[in-house]
Amino acid sequence: MLQDFMANGLDRRKLLMGAVATTTMLGACNKMSDASAHSGSKPLTPKLPKNFDPMSRRDNLEAFIRMSGSLDETEDAIGWFGARIFSVIGDHTIIKPLFDLEGFGVSRHEKQADGSYKRYQLECGFYKDIRTGKIIESWENPLNGKTTKVSHIHNNPVNAHLKEEFPLSFGATKDETVQMMPFLLPWTFVGDTAFGAFDVNLDWKSPLDPAIWPEASPGERVRVSEYQQWSFPIEQLGDKSRPKIYTNGGWQRIANWLPWMRMGQSPGHLFYRSHIKSLRGVEELSPQIRAYAEKHYPEYFEAPKEWITPNESSYEVYASENEPH
Repeated sequence: MLQDFMANGLDRRKLLMGAVATTTMLGACNKMSDASAHSGSKPLTPKLPKNFDPMSRRDNLEAFIRMSGSLDETEDAIGWFGARIFSVIGDHTIIKPLFDLEGFGVSRHEKQADGSYKRYQLECGFYKDIRTGKIIESWENPLNGKTTKVSHIHNNPVNAHLKEEFPLSFGATKDETVQMMPFLLPWTFVGDTAFGAFDVNLDWKSPLDPAIWPEASPGERVRVSEYQQWSFPIEQLGDKSRPKIYTNGGWQRIANWLPWMRMGQSPGHLFYRSHIKSLRGVEELSPQIRAYAEKHYPEYFEAPKEWITPNESSYEVYASENEPH
């Protein structure tokens, strides 16, 4: 949906038409459901938030920061994610679950003189066995029969300079697809609940040259798409006294094979189906994840203190820590 807005533009008439369509659809559903009426349920009439303009770039920018981090410059915000990762090969091969992933990111936001925000962020995540739920250090790949050493996620930094209009890019390399976007998110309001979303579709030159990394490289370029969703009480959106909104949500990801899977340029890709949640502190992490991070990546419990470029993805980290294969 965000890509449609970026390609076609966004105006108040379209937004209002969408709200009318939602109201009409809900009204039709309620008329069709006599059983629901007899049971005492009420229509989920959409409510627009007070003190928040869905067409304001400033309101959207600050809402995004409140959902995914915090406007309090002294606060490190922690976000948890838990995923199941599937293989997708062609149009006729059944999609299969491969392994799980669980981790967290820590961010801090700093307002700049021009009204923009710098996001200081890092993230780590650990791959787990589907059956046992335990973190794995090696993995038997059912797609090619190879036993591989697992490389867990530890990306530092994953920074962003957020503006009312900004280049949508990852920032790990100069050779990447960049799109300018106005900071206007697709919103859905149902009853007392607000649903926000943020879509990213990127590609960049792979740091793993396939001529040098035949087993690890996905090819000449890395392609990644990520789709995040948040839900929370609608009243919190307009309550700007709250520097942070604690949310639940989802995160879907489409990406190339991971380098440590040793799939090379084999046809296919990965799909991630994930849950995300705002945490109030590291004590809310599961004991296994917290203990593993404390042992291997203790510095990942605090947001970066300095602004560093370029960013790191798992591909850049893998190239820096492994020999070509």
